[in-house]
Amino acid sequence: MSYKVETFIKNVAINVGEGPHWDPETQTLLYVDPKAGNLHRYNTLTKIDEMRHYDDNTSLIVPRKSGGYVITDGLNISHLDWESGVRTVLASVDQGTRNVFNDGKCDASGRLWAGTMGYMEKPVFPEMEVASLYTLEKDLKVNRHLDKISLSNGLAWTHNNTKMFYVDSMPREIWSFDFDLETGNMTNKQVLVKCPKDTIKTLGYPDGMTSDVDDKIWCAFYEGSCVIRYDPETGQEISRINFPTRQITSCCWGGKNFDELYVTSGHVNITDDQAGSVFRVTDLGTKGRPADVFLG
Repeated sequence: MSYKVETFIKNVAINVGEGPHWDPETQTLLYVDPKAGNLHRYNTLTKIDEMRHYDDNTSLIVPRKSGGYVITDGLNISHLDWESGVRTVLASVDQGTRNVFNDGKCDASGRLWAGTMGYMEKPVFPEMEVASLYTLEKDLKVNRHLDKISLSNGLAWTHNNTKMFYVDSMPREIWSFDFDLETGNMTNKQVLVKCPKDTIKTLGYPDGMTSDVDDKIWCAFYEGSCVIRYDPETGQEISRINFPTRQITSCCWGGKNFDELYVTSGHVNITDDQAGSVFRVTDLGTKGRPADVFLG
């Protein structure tokens, strides 16, 4: 595979850049720096990177069809009015724990999926099996779909919404489920990808994820310097994109034709020249679909 990797926004993350989401209506790239409490909105037309800062773990940002954004802050799911910076709590989970929200995105029905992670004193060692995967439905009701999660991460679906893919980073696995879009039910869990134990120093941990128009899944590897494209039926690696920094965290499709892959990275205890940058990858021979937004 012949591809081109370029540094799109250099060294922007203070801690860990995460959760990229391309908004085609405004040609902006949304992304987060959770532990720093920063939400970013990069306008590709003006080249201006706006930021909102809060004293909470801000781990996702997704446009809301009715206006504004839905974000996670700490253990809350909130509405954000970007212009005023005002947050309005929509729901809260895991009260009485040291958990925080981590990755999330919307499915094609407009419900928000967001998972939590155990308290992490140092990377990458959270409290184990104390977190969960939730949805915020369009009526703002919260449902829990999985428990005993350690570090909830990437989500992806096939184009016909009959399969869902999910990452819990700590067992270093990508799981597949049969999926019912109408109800949000996940059944028939299978381990699609299990990273070999002897690759932990070279491949690191599976992290954020997306899918393409060919229904192949793309998974970023934290401490692995790469994004890997997998066959969702066999779990076999198809191809790999290598990056000039180790802590690759997530990816999303964007650009006018959704043929550009935007990739975030971390800046935790590393000093290389590209740490914490957002990258853009082109000439991949495929493309993605527009990301779904919250309809609640």
